[in-house]
Amino acid sequence: MSGVLPERVREALGEVYDPCSQSWQRPMSLVDLGLVRGVSVTDDGRATVRISLTAPFCMAVPVIMQSVEAKVGEVEGVSGVTVELDGATIWSPELMTDKGRDQLAAARAGDRRSLPLAVVGVS
Repeated sequence: MSGVLPERVREALGEVYDPCSQSWQRPMSLVDLGLVRGVSVTDDGRATVRISLTAPFCMAVPVIMQSVEAKVGEVEGVSGVTVELDGATIWSPELMTDKGRDQLAAARAGDRRSLPLAVVGVS
């Protein structure tokens, strides 16, 4: 299979956001969090996406899997989607993309600016 379709699948995954990051008002994609372990597409357009989780007992697994299926299923040329969980890769911040680390740093900096000075440690 040409590299074009798998690349479009990866791009679509950049629009799938981790529900926990959204609830913390720091929406981050699975890609930027470093959760996408692999993407493959067969000649007939069947996509397989392998993801890991930020926590082994993530309660949002069904939502994440459904979101991946829906977003990847919208990619032209994809005839079906299978989502596999990678339980062997333990997530760490080092897996994040540079963009993801920058987004998180900016959000944290904004948090520090909005806290009362006594909480930040400035008197």
